[in-house]
Parts: sequence; C-alpha cells; structure tokens
Amino acid sequence: MPNYQNTGLTQAGTLLQGGWKMEVAASAGNLVASGTNIGLGNLTSVLENIEPFSVQAGNGPDPLEGIAEHTATINFETIEFYPSTWDQIRGGNFDTEVTSTAGTYVSGTANTFSTGGFTELTPVALRFTNTKLVSGASVATVIVLYKCTITQGISWTAKSDNDEDPVTIVPFVIEAKPDTLRTVGDQLYIIETQMGA
Repeated sequence: MPNYQNTGLTQAGTLLQGGWKMEVAASAGNLVASGTNIGLGNLTSVLENIEPFSVQAGNGPDPLEGIAEHTATINFETIEFYPSTWDQIRGGNFDTEVTSTAGTYVSGTANTFSTGGFTELTPVALRFTNTKLVSGASVATVIVLYKCTITQGISWTAKSDNDEDPVTIVPFVIEAKPDTLRTVGDQLYIIETQMGA
C-alpha cells in the first residue's frame, strides 16, 4: 500500500484544467473593451525566461548577481484560417490585410493577406482566459501579457483530405518583453485566478 505524504489538495479547487480563450488587442487597457477573439485553437505553452547576470570578481565570490533579461515565450495555435486575426496578432502594421475585397488570384470576394517589406513590429497585448466549474460555480484564471511580438513567421503543414483530422493548424510563437511604462514588478505579465480565493 502506498505511503502518501499528502491526503489531498493543500488549497481546495486549485487544479487548472482545460483550454483557454485567446484574445489580442493593441494594449492591455484595450483588452477589456475591445479585445479580438483569436478563435478556436489551443494555448500550448507559456514559458517565463530569466537570464541572470553576475559580476565576476576573479579572486572571490561573485559580488553582484541579478537579472539581465526577463521575457516570456508563448506558443499557441489556431484552426481558424482567418488573415484578419493573423494581422492583429502580428501587430497590425507588419502585413497588408483587407477583408471582403475583390480577389486577384481567386474569383469573387476574398480576404487578402500579404507581407514582405515592412520592417517594424508593433507590440500587442494578449489575454488567455480559462474558465472551469468548482463546486458548481464558474471560476476564471486570466493571463495577460502586456507587450508581445511575433518571433516566428506563419507556418502550417498541409494535410490530406483523407486525414483523420484534415483541419490545418496555424501555430504562433510570441515573445513578451517588459513594458517599461508600467510599474516595476508589473511589466511582463499578470495572472489573476479565482481558484482558491
């Protein structure tokens, strides 16, 4: 028989489960009123990156240690093949995107997305919301990353019509950097959760 060290959760109702709603806006302040839903997909990972530094003494212990760079890497994917949302995720000024226009290479109305030649990336804010039931009540966990830019171009793998899941997945890799206009200690991201509260 196992010898358990704990008999249950230390904090009741604090198991994070399930998927996330994904939203993008020009700034964190705009997320509440006008965040754009990225659509169906999946938040696959959030990784906080800490690059330390130390001053080398040479003849003794390092006299000073600190953080040289503090960022986060976010990976998510969407299954909605919708260029307007891609443009927003990529900052809104890195691509040329037009909805419901006359197609050049397809007949009739099309959503167009073209890129190449722009050199500036405008940061955006991202919000990820997880909602679950705890004791019959809906509780939310929200992650907001304040200043995000893409670090990888759009890519996808085409699938066969006969694939068990023929839907194309479009992955995104994003880097969040500190927003130095915000208060120190609240520049990279914030997590708010109702679990255990």
